[in-house]
Amino acid sequence: MKRLPWLILSVCVPASCTVEPDEVVEATEAVEAGATALPPALPTTVYNLTGRTAPAPGATAIHIDTRLTMTFDGPPVLGTATVRIFRQSDDALVDTIKIGAEADAIGFPGEDRLRRVNVERLLSVSGNTLRIVPHHAKLAYATTYYVGIETGAITGAALNGKAFNGIGKAGAWAFTTKAAPAASMTTVTVNDDGTADFRTVQGALDHVMKNVARDTAATINVRNGTYEELLFLRGKNNVRIAGESRTGVVIQYRNFDGLNPGTGGSQAPGSTTSTGGRSVFLIETSDLVTLDTLTLRNTMRRSRTVGSQAETFYFNNDGGRLIAKNANFFSEQDTVLVKGYTWFFNSLIAGNVDFIWGGNRVALFENSEIRSVGDTTNAGSGGFIVQARTVSATDKGFVFLNSKLTHGPGPAGGDVPAGSAAATYLARSPGTSTTNDNVAYINCQVDTHIIPKGWAYNTAGQPIPNPAAATATTGWREFGTRTLSGATVNLSTRIGGRLLTAGEVAAGFSSRAQIFAAFGGGAGWNPQP
Repeated sequence: MKRLPWLILSVCVPASCTVEPDEVVEATEAVEAGATALPPALPTTVYNLTGRTAPAPGATAIHIDTRLTMTFDGPPVLGTATVRIFRQSDDALVDTIKIGAEADAIGFPGEDRLRRVNVERLLSVSGNTLRIVPHHAKLAYATTYYVGIETGAITGAALNGKAFNGIGKAGAWAFTTKAAPAASMTTVTVNDDGTADFRTVQGALDHVMKNVARDTAATINVRNGTYEELLFLRGKNNVRIAGESRTGVVIQYRNFDGLNPGTGGSQAPGSTTSTGGRSVFLIETSDLVTLDTLTLRNTMRRSRTVGSQAETFYFNNDGGRLIAKNANFFSEQDTVLVKGYTWFFNSLIAGNVDFIWGGNRVALFENSEIRSVGDTTNAGSGGFIVQARTVSATDKGFVFLNSKLTHGPGPAGGDVPAGSAAATYLARSPGTSTTNDNVAYINCQVDTHIIPKGWAYNTAGQPIPNPAAATATTGWREFGTRTLSGATVNLSTRIGGRLLTAGEVAAGFSSRAQIFAAFGGGAGWNPQP
């Protein structure tokens, strides 16, 4: 269609009507799409913004991954219009943020694959403050921007005594981003409100993915704070994300199967469908990733009305390695999904339904706490700890070594039951013949929530595992189980699993190096604390 911007300008006869250059483009695109309404002009109202915005008007050296806030005299109400961000030099529109459901693409500009996801909102209100999260990677370094809020986006609020009807270029909420960090930086810092290289963990991940050679070690130090974001790492090895403290650094988001169906994967840029999956953190084609001294949480609660499978992270690399130490992982269903070779040391994994699972090679949980929590949808449900889909019968699968199986309250407050038919199972099977139910508990301590029969073997509506009869090297296995107080547990009540002998344990599970001996075609792996 031929562009006719003079037709758009002709509708604005009154002197009070202003059309910015980007609105001409938006309006032309809307006409081409068959829309009948033109985007509204931004208001020219001027406010006293002192102490009310972040970044402050005229602020410089602002991080490109910053979050924007505007604080009103009272609680603002979200309306129906949009928030837009413009480049100051030429009024070019760089981002449009709608109220309500949105889509976003995570990854650095120019990356060959992006994680495209649906999100419930990018605009939110807390108390008197409007929080604005720009779409990912929309802001550039060393550039001045101004914020436009259309009339109707915010209602029922005043700003320093003046009724708020939106803000445009004349309102002067403008800021300048910082210069780009040196591409050679291999150690960077994230802080949500203090001195740092980045405001978000994903901003730091973008930097190392884009600038640091694939096998060169990179460290991302994260200061204490709560980071509400989804994460994506692809094609970068030897990345360590290290928190300032285990409970002080919380990376969390509400993501779930009803919002982003499936375990997910990346897509080529330009895709319009969201297949980024339901985890908080998606890791692809990356080896030797370390998560150290931090908390990852998926804040989704189990639901009867929407798909509530909700991983904290998905390690999607069949031949890759991941280390998680001194870390916490919280969700309810499908908390940790792993492929390849993973080592969890001195960590906490909490959930209720299949909260440790995946088509893995070896996942070792050593000196860790495996906590079954109350089910939001059913306080009387004990749940299942593991659902193994181990790739090969010769892979060791999921191994729990010198760990504790505990229980506690879930997000809704209820605990799992103890010592009854509704108690927690060590594992259940997906019921497939193409994957293997390889799970071993070695010298672990268990609380009274673990059902005496142990395994969900052809019971509670669950299928028979593969293999149906475990051996010393395959299937459901157990050895040396004790209570939390150290007393020996009578394992004669177990149904469907194999009780290993001391010799069988010595032959296959006596050390970390032995458990990971198959890595790299037999080269082995022996990670250290």
